[in-house]
Amino acid sequence: MIAFSDLARRITEHYPVLSPKLQQAAQHVLRRPDDVALMSMRRLAAEAGVHPSTMIRLAHAFGLPGYGDFREPFQQRLRSRPEGYLARARTLQARGAEDEAPRLLDEVLHSHLGNLRETFESAGPKPYLEFVEDLVAARRLFVVGQRSCFPVAFFFSYVYRMFRSNGILLQGPGGTFADELRTLRSGDATFAISVQPYSHETVRAVEYTKRQGGKALVLTDSPVSPLARYADRVLIAAVETPSFFHSMTPAMAAAEALITLMVARGGAPALESIEESEAQLEEFKAYWHQDGDRPRSARKRGRKGGS
Repeated sequence: MIAFSDLARRITEHYPVLSPKLQQAAQHVLRRPDDVALMSMRRLAAEAGVHPSTMIRLAHAFGLPGYGDFREPFQQRLRSRPEGYLARARTLQARGAEDEAPRLLDEVLHSHLGNLRETFESAGPKPYLEFVEDLVAARRLFVVGQRSCFPVAFFFSYVYRMFRSNGILLQGPGGTFADELRTLRSGDATFAISVQPYSHETVRAVEYTKRQGGKALVLTDSPVSPLARYADRVLIAAVETPSFFHSMTPAMAAAEALITLMVARGGAPALESIEESEAQLEEFKAYWHQDGDRPRSARKRGRKGGS
């Protein structure tokens, strides 16, 4: 039986030469591998928007006798997927002991490609455009992401504040997380980021936002996550990875996409704010420059041809 990672890699590599219908089916099975394992062929085909015979032709395209042979690697993946960080780490070490490092790297690459494709293509651009409408309409925007999601929240908040001044990154120093939300009111919004296992504080922040009459805008990994239950807007980031820990790459990419869309529609005010931010950073010499930060003696040596 072919391994799921090998089949996924072959589908990705041969995707450009498939017919349009086979591409549509291939894209769906890579985005929804659990569905392939759990759904009937007819239901999966309906979800993918193709005829059931297309699934059979997809199996044949990769040298498999029938759809059952195509489905088996997906089922094996689901059966063998370890639960918990420790179990997954043990699996990685067992594979590493068998000198599978090159294959692991290949799986990491293809899982990231699949995750990014699913994150951006599964629902199309509409959810991102609607999400941006609510972000820019907020009187104040509270940004929250704890633990592994904090880098995403920090990145979003850091770049957001270069062109908008109403962003508040919730950090909770000294146990003051709840205090930072105290002034949230109707007209404000919370941008909350969390994936399984979900941060308790982030879930509570979303719940509190709704009770206060604010808008809850959520970036998470599942439509049934506890954050999505209370959210006004939800973006889904895929987190599947061969590593022992979930992937944050798609969530970071989604945050970057939101920033991109906001600046693209921000007009002159956004440009003026970015210009002011750049000038202020330059005044503080925040970034290293090739010539300006070199000691004067070094610059003189450089002019004489020294290195």
